[in-house]
Amino acid sequence: MVGNDVVDLADPEVVKGPAHPRFDARVFARTERDALRQSGAPQRLRWFFWGAKEAAYKLAKKLDPKIVFSPSRFVVALDATLMGEVVHGEHRYRVRLAAGSDSVHAIATEEDAAGRILSGVATTEAPLEASRVVRELAARTLAKRLGVPEESVRIGRRGRVPTLEVLGRGATRAGSPACCDPKTPLDLSLSHHGRFVAFACDLGAAT
Repeated sequence: MVGNDVVDLADPEVVKGPAHPRFDARVFARTERDALRQSGAPQRLRWFFWGAKEAAYKLAKKLDPKIVFSPSRFVVALDATLMGEVVHGEHRYRVRLAAGSDSVHAIATEEDAAGRILSGVATTEAPLEASRVVRELAARTLAKRLGVPEESVRIGRRGRVPTLEVLGRGATRAGSPACCDPKTPLDLSLSHHGRFVAFACDLGAAT
């Protein structure tokens, strides 16, 4: 399973920083606050931590629907390559971040699943339609990766959690009719913020 989050680092609310003076105390654990004080770019690191927390929470919520998002309880540790882990109680999630000049994309997994994860980030000029745009991005990218028609990629929703199914992926023998395989469930996470949309998909056995 996978969780992901994207942050538009040029969004006005991100650039001006937290409005509440106690934001850091509420949101970050002591080790994270120490890292922010020692950082030469604390504002950027602050949102790296936030993206990692959100990605890990989305994954944790799939594993246990009862989990509530308490940011300070999702404790992030990153190395210089922006890889690390998020600890929540007894659970540890792998996390890796991809940072650009204007965005950061965080992906969380239960284990080292880098070889199974397909992801993508794009900008949109229609933030109000970001939900549609990110689904189109995911469907288009997945169809190309799996070698299937885009219309066979079905993205739905179970509560607030996106669902994904791909139809007709099986190979056929020469001369046989087009395949009609059963639906193959995959795990998908969607995110959007400001000008950016992003997705991550755990392909599992589909790789």
